[in-house]
Amino acid sequence: MMKDLLRRFYLWLLRRKRECKALESYYELYGSMLREVREETCRKFPEETGMLVEFIDNWIELIPRDKQLLHMVINSLSGILLFYLWRLSNWVTYEILSGRYFEAIRNLRFLFEGSVYAVVIEDAIERRIYEKWKALSGIDLKTEIFMLWDECRRKRVKGKKGVDVDKIRKIVASFINQHADLSDPKRREYIEVYTQILSDERLYLPVSRMIDEALELLGLDQNFGERLGNVWRELSSYLHFSHAFLKAILKAPELLSLEAMNKELFKKSLNLYFETLDLYYAVLAWRFPKLRENIKRVVEWWKEAFNKTFNLTETFLKNNA
Repeated sequence: MMKDLLRRFYLWLLRRKRECKALESYYELYGSMLREVREETCRKFPEETGMLVEFIDNWIELIPRDKQLLHMVINSLSGILLFYLWRLSNWVTYEILSGRYFEAIRNLRFLFEGSVYAVVIEDAIERRIYEKWKALSGIDLKTEIFMLWDECRRKRVKGKKGVDVDKIRKIVASFINQHADLSDPKRREYIEVYTQILSDERLYLPVSRMIDEALELLGLDQNFGERLGNVWRELSSYLHFSHAFLKAILKAPELLSLEAMNKELFKKSLNLYFETLDLYYAVLAWRFPKLRENIKRVVEWWKEAFNKTFNLTETFLKNNA
């Protein structure tokens, strides 16, 4: 019986090995198709290809070396995005070069949305936390707020008359009572602080309107609002099954089932990449004054190397010199 069991196990391993080998062979073939698109992109747009690679290279210039600052960075929303940016910039660059434009734009939307949240939602959190405890919050507390925020939106605590504070308090109390091992006074304290944070009406604005709140906190002219609003609409247009997607494949049917070089979508993706990073760099400079010199060096390098400007970031740095 044991011998039969071992034989069956061996055959299962052999079958799995063959399946994995077949899978790898398929992805090698698929990878060669993507490589052809990248090679065509590089031939037709050598300078733009260089720009896409530089987005990856810029990342290391932004990482703080100071341990105390590093601790602050990893406990902030913009800092979480900074460390994720290594993976994201590698992948978005790869997608754009490989003709995966729709996917790249969706990933850029994630960074844009996160950048707006890193201003407005972080302000809502830290304003109350510092007021109560004279300290900034950790990423664990922010994670709990995000989870409760999702629950508040799901239960529609925001109505025509404003936010329902009592409803928010019940949601918060239920969570704290179930998950927090705290004394009764401390429990009540956390319930009150979390309720105050989640009662901030800014949290229930759509991103398109939250942009204006972010610009106000950044101290930037609302004239940037129209531009950022347009960027947000462009980024969102490929998230859903939309007219933008259908229009793109009507103009280039090959994009429906194959990755292929497309000049219009390549240029659009590259431009959205710049616009999204422009917002993110400004947010990072706002949140961490000690990183402003790093960011300044990056944007100055782009101006010298490619004559490209990050208007939002440069305006913020100039206003806060």
